[in-house]
Amino acid sequence: MKKNLLAIAALAFVGAASAAPVGIASGAESGTNWPMAEDIKRVCSTPSSPITNVKTPGGQANIFRVFNDPKTQYGIVPADTAFYQRLEDEAAGGKMMDKILMVFPFFSTEFHLIAKDGSPINNLADLQGKTVVEGPEGSATFITVQLIKRLTGLQWNGVQASQTDGYKMVQGGQADAEFIVAGKPITMLQTASGIKLVNISHPKLDSFPMYEKVSLQVDGMYPFQKSAAGTYKVDNMLVTYAFKNQYQQEIGELVSCIAKNIGVLQQTGHAKWRDVNPSDISRIKWEAHPAAVAAINKLSAPAKKK
Repeated sequence: MKKNLLAIAALAFVGAASAAPVGIASGAESGTNWPMAEDIKRVCSTPSSPITNVKTPGGQANIFRVFNDPKTQYGIVPADTAFYQRLEDEAAGGKMMDKILMVFPFFSTEFHLIAKDGSPINNLADLQGKTVVEGPEGSATFITVQLIKRLTGLQWNGVQASQTDGYKMVQGGQADAEFIVAGKPITMLQTASGIKLVNISHPKLDSFPMYEKVSLQVDGMYPFQKSAAGTYKVDNMLVTYAFKNQYQQEIGELVSCIAKNIGVLQQTGHAKWRDVNPSDISRIKWEAHPAAVAAINKLSAPAKKK
């Protein structure tokens, strides 16, 4: 029954995917995805193909929107969320993720783990048995946290809440810590006080191919933090449905528009645009849509001499 429903949804999507407006599933307005999608909308939206920024809980929800919603043809998805959903699909006998392809390499997001200042929580192991805010169900943060637990074997009492509500819970003592997976700097944390960043490190996370060790440097970004905190980052990507013959031109046009305007986006858009490089489409560990690869290769090819 599940397979039949997925097949019906896919056919419905294919039949209507060219309908205007173009939808990009992003996330909550307080996160990084929302303003990035707003930047794409500002630069690439046209009267004939207006772009709509679709608010969602985040990464996993974006996958389902792209697969099931004919009006949401694109979504911003972290690579580890795509990996996690593929594991879930395979366990259930489904192949939805075979139909989700990358069209543009995006920014990376960093793992933030906050606890109250003075808390005895100083590393991942200290979370064992504690109450930890894991983000809203379906969000990129929630999925990353599930993978962290699966990879490390650590367990805690997970609570699903928004970034803002989770912060209040930590401050008020209702939660011991909160995970936030978002591009630095997180606006909410730039004015936060009475908390600290907890170091995130584990051998199993070191060896996971989609995670890269980084440091949240103290350069005034988070005034409450007195020393650098070790953590990880994961690549994000703009994805679409795996069209084979239809909508190749439309996909290529959107990809070309973003790539051609990288300079403008880096100057006038969200700070995370400075981390975006179209050539990363060959580096990120997820299958790319042929039309997107062709568009990026065409733009990067040296001009022929006349």
